[in-house]
Amino acid sequence: MPRFRRRHSSGDEGIGWIYADLFLAMTVVGLGSSIVTVSNPSPGAAAPTTAPKTFQLSCSEFPVRVPGNIQARNGGERIEKAINDEIADRGWNAEVAKPGLVLVMGGFAGSETPGQGDGRAKALLPTLRRASPLLERVEMRTGGARSVRVDGDNVSVGGAGSYVMIVYLLFSGPPLDEDCTT
Repeated sequence: MPRFRRRHSSGDEGIGWIYADLFLAMTVVGLGSSIVTVSNPSPGAAAPTTAPKTFQLSCSEFPVRVPGNIQARNGGERIEKAINDEIADRGWNAEVAKPGLVLVMGGFAGSETPGQGDGRAKALLPTLRRASPLLERVEMRTGGARSVRVDGDNVSVGGAGSYVMIVYLLFSGPPLDEDCTT
């Protein structure tokens, strides 16, 4: 039976390989960090000529009464007109202003809680979005109330089945000079 001899190593043999592996790893890292890519646009691609618009949220809100049986044909147009009239009253146009935040307040009856008005307002959100293209991509929040304070005035929401939208506009232009503390 052959005997195998055990070889005694001093450990110095493996150190050389450790340094070689370390050197190889550092070389790969160095090469990887020095790679530069250049992208040439295709001949038909035009360079962007203007920066994207930056919008700011106006804190001057306004109310819009929402019909309880809203559809695109019987209420969506009325909502769009109210929003477009407010934009025009501020001296803006659809190019520089659009709805940015809408709070939908749902009324509730005397025997109900504000939570029930809020629940009805939440249920109305998909219909509101379908009724007007202006509301399709707007941040919308809900609440239940019988009346709300809008731009310093009390606005009645009403009882169950009544709704008021509080609309905040986004504006692209010079910084707005509004007092947002009231």
